[in-house]
Parts: sequence; C-alpha cells; structure tokens
Amino acid sequence: MKRIIRKYGPPIFHCINDFGQGSLAALIPFFIANFGLNYYQSASIIFCNTIVASVAQPILGYVADRWRVPWFIPVGFTVTLVSISAIALATSYEMILALSLIAGLGAALFHPEAALLVNRMQSNELGNAMGSFAVGGSAGFALGPLLAGGVYVFGGQFLWLFTAIALIGVLLYVYAFTGSAATDVIGESKSSAKSTNTGANDWVSFGKLFFVIASRSILFSVLSIFIPILYITVINGEASASSLALTMYFAMGAVLTYMGGALSDKLGFLKTVRLGNLIFLPSVLVFIFVPNIWGFFGAMIPMAFGVFSQYGPITVLGQKYLAKNAGFASGITLGLGITLGGLVAPYVGHLADIYDVQTALMTLIPVGLMGLIMSLWLKEPK
Repeated sequence: MKRIIRKYGPPIFHCINDFGQGSLAALIPFFIANFGLNYYQSASIIFCNTIVASVAQPILGYVADRWRVPWFIPVGFTVTLVSISAIALATSYEMILALSLIAGLGAALFHPEAALLVNRMQSNELGNAMGSFAVGGSAGFALGPLLAGGVYVFGGQFLWLFTAIALIGVLLYVYAFTGSAATDVIGESKSSAKSTNTGANDWVSFGKLFFVIASRSILFSVLSIFIPILYITVINGEASASSLALTMYFAMGAVLTYMGGALSDKLGFLKTVRLGNLIFLPSVLVFIFVPNIWGFFGAMIPMAFGVFSQYGPITVLGQKYLAKNAGFASGITLGLGITLGGLVAPYVGHLADIYDVQTALMTLIPVGLMGLIMSLWLKEPK
C-alpha cells in the first residue's frame, strides 16, 4: 500500500493543494451575490491569492535547491485548504482578501518541493512523469469548483469540507513519506540530491521561456475567473451551474494535461508548447465572438488543450534550462505559471466593469500571440 501511495503521491498531493486554488474562481459569483462586489473587486481576490505566491515561490524554490524541506508539501496544502474553509467565517471583503492571501502562501510552500519530488523520482519518460504530476493539479482545479459549488446549496459552512480533505492528505503523507523506508523515494540520499543539481544553466533561454510562462499563466487565470462570469452574464446560465461549467473546463484540462506530457515525450517539449499556442488562438476567437451556448462549449475543448497541454512541457523545459537550479525553475514554472496571471486579472476585471466581459476577454488574443512568438524563438535544451 505504501509503495502505491509513494508512486502516485506527487499527483495526489498536487490535486489536494489545487482543490483550494481552483475553488476560489468558482466562489466569485458567491462573493458578488453576498458582498455586493464588482468585477474589479472580485478579481482582486484572485490577485491577493497570487501576489504572495508570485513573490514567495521563486524564493522557496531556491530554498528547496539548497536544503531538503519535504515538510513544505503537507504544510503547504494544509495552509491552502484551511484558508479556503475559513472563508465560511468571513464577515467582510477585507477578511476574504486576507484569507485568499494566506491560501496563496500555502501554494507557494507546496509547489517547488513537490516538483523536485517528481524530478527525484523521475523515470526515463520525464515528460510523462511531469505530465502526471500536472494532471493532479488540473484534477484539483476541476474538482475544487465542483466542491465549492456546494455553497450555493448548503451555504458557506460547506467549505469546511476542504479542511477534511487536507487532513486526509496529511495522513497519507505521514503514512507513506516519513520514516527511513521512504528515504530513497523522496530523494533524501546524497546521490539523489546531486542528480537534480548537475549540468549548466541557460539563463538566456530561461528568460525567453519566462514570457511563454507569463502568457500561459494569464490565459489560465483570466479564463478561470471569467468562464463562470461569461456563462452567467452572456450565455444567461444559472449561477449555481456556473461552477459546473468551470469544472467541465478543468476536467477536460486534466485529461489534456496528461496528453500534453505524453505528447512531449514523442514530439519534443518545445514543439508541444508551440502546438498548444497555435490551437489556442483560433479557439479563443470563437469563444469570445460566438456568444451562445454552442460557441461557449464548442470552443472549450481546443481552448483547454491550448492552455493545459503546455503545463508539463513548460515545467520540464524550465528544469532543463536551469539544470543546476531545478527547484528555483520549478518555483517559476509551476508557481508563477499558475499565479502570475492573477496579478493581471484585476485589470481585466476593470475593463469588464467599464465595457463588458467580451471586450475584456479580447486581451487574451495579444497575450496568446506573445506566447506563440516567444516559443518560436526558443531552442530545445541540450
């Protein structure tokens, strides 16, 4: 039993952590209805969640390169999920912002060390392994909105379910990843530590990759926030069903993330990233400019492929470009790759307040073009 949990531990824990991250976007209509927020204020909740993670994750990735801190994994996802649960106690907008910020700190603790765990356990198919890890996060983002949707039926107290999930995760981690028997698996040997810190750093290529990371992060964050809002305001769907639309998007993302990892082992990591950007651009045009249920759901599959298929390959590219600092690279690719877009989201929300949701979403077109152009400028790592 321990061996099975160790084998699937990284994606399981990634799923648990991202339960919390994925739920925030689905709670936006709940916050709007109960606290009278506008789009800018709603997007600022995601901003608070991501600003601390954006600053902290590269630093914590550097810490993970220098010292082994496996306890970052259970502490990280526990802080994230308990913070989401505590929103049930929130009595003001400011309290929601504070809890969102604390949840972001938990995600910052989790991601770099968890990505290094995958690196230390890597097989010959690193793309597939990282794809499986990324699938865990995508599954968490898919299930998070589904669980968070319970607030529309049972009220805010339903959010305490996230704390119960965190407790289960801690028990699994303690059972399978503590003690001398788990030493080799979690990379505690000296030889394992050296294996993740050999090679040369290509900072120029990583600098170019950062623009690809930023592009994907903005696409991911903005769509996560505005899919339920677009469903309600433009498609005229029910608020209670908006979280199901987001869950559907993330569920497709989980499958397509795995496909992206497997595809990268065959096509190459960089070609998979380029393909994702090429497919995203026409599909997002349909999503924005065909304002009906057919355009909404018809564009969702190719649009999800464009966003999610890049996740695993970008992470591996980052670790290869910065072979001597894989933890720092993971803090950027896995950390900022999710959170950076949240820094831009309030401004997109402000555009939606001034104009409308569809006009605001047009900002995704130049962002997607930036990701495509920068990916074409990159070269495969040595």
